[in-house]
Order: sequence, then C-alpha cells, then structure tokens
Amino acid sequence: MALLVIFIALISAWYFGLAAFTAGLCVTHWALLGFVLGPLAYPLFTTHRHLALRKIRCSEEGILNS
Repeated sequence: MALLVIFIALISAWYFGLAAFTAGLCVTHWALLGFVLGPLAYPLFTTHRHLALRKIRCSEEGILNS
C-alpha cells in the first residue's frame, strides 16, 4: 500500500512539473506540490494557470492600448 502511495506521488510530481513547464509556471514549486498533494493539486494548478494567463493577457492589452 505504501509503495502505491509513493508511486502515485512520483507520477503526480512528474506530471505537475511537466505541466508547469509548458504553462510557464515555477516547475519546482508545482512538482513539490504534486508530490505532497498528489492528484488533489489539480484544481489548484488549473486555477493558477488561468490566473497567470489572464495576468499576461491583461498586461499585453495595456501595452497595446497605450
């Protein structure tokens, strides 16, 4: 049972690290959260990814409108 938990934690850390890299977020932060929280970190990750994307879009719109 403990081996299964460790395996899921490692897979989650790898997945969130890769997803954070493709989204442009801090890889070590999300890999660590993926290891600690496992799949429970997915809603938190998607929220942060959308907020980061919205922040970039708003800053670009402000630059283009000036």
